Amino acid sequence: MSGIDIVALGEPLVEMVQQPSADAASQIGQRLFRSGVGGDVLNAMVAAARQGARTGLISAVGDDPFGKDIIDFCKFEDIAVDAVRVDPSHPTGLVYIDPDPTERRFHYARRESAASHVGPDELVADLIAQARVLHLTGVSLAISETMRSAVYRAVDIAKAHGTLVSFDPNYRSKLWTVEVAKRVMEDLLPLVDIVLPSEDEAITLTGLLPVPDILRHYGRHGARVVILKRGALGAVLATGDTTVVFPAIPVVAVDSTGAGDSFAGAFLAHYLETDDPVKAARSATEVAAATVTGWGATQAIPRRY
Repeated sequence: MSGIDIVALGEPLVEMVQQPSADAASQIGQRLFRSGVGGDVLNAMVAAARQGARTGLISAVGDDPFGKDIIDFCKFEDIAVDAVRVDPSHPTGLVYIDPDPTERRFHYARRESAASHVGPDELVADLIAQARVLHLTGVSLAISETMRSAVYRAVDIAKAHGTLVSFDPNYRSKLWTVEVAKRVMEDLLPLVDIVLPSEDEAITLTGLLPVPDILRHYGRHGARVVILKRGALGAVLATGDTTVVFPAIPVVAVDSTGAGDSFAGAFLAHYLETDDPVKAARSATEVAAATVTGWGATQAIPRRY
């Protein structure tokens, strides 16, 4: 597992995406779903890997066909899975998605999932210490107290070894309340180097507007790079006193699932390659635009090589 650029800690999921039908009545009692592999950290690592970064995942999956699908998919995408444990006692998490070009409705079956039982004692410290970036999300903090403890321990290891910490708040109201999320994230933010919130969740979590106030909020907490993902409005990058706006690239959107995750992964890959956040954000905007042109979280993420 040596030579990893980006390692992510969190929960991979099998996603079941409802397929559209011209005749809604025909789907009563027999909806058609297309299965795929997703989860916010895995989506980000797929994007990073397809943009040329060496990536790895720290997690657990169930000893079931879904877990096997995730591991096989990761291997196909050259995402290191040495630190992904197969748990014989807990299942792989699932998410059912009602897709829409602009709005997604998620229905999770992840209670007591294998990944939610990943604790601090299971972390591969050398993997985090040798990586250039540790990527985390709010979902990783929210799914269980056990995983939350693992996140804190992973950050301690990263900070002790000079590994950058990247954080996507990815707030999900079905997982925890705004009050708890704000408290937990506010504790973590001073340890974060790169933060990538969406505009909607940033407003929810900070109560702030306009955009410059949101950017300043995250910058004051210590992040050297703040990127506000604005969906169809593009993105805004803030580094120190510099702010750059990136308009969205016009595309025919089919499914917006995973667009923010792919932006995060692509940004990290290009940032590590160029050490230029402006170039990295521009490339990430292109990757996110491509992502929404296909079904599911990862199908349309472009490959650079």
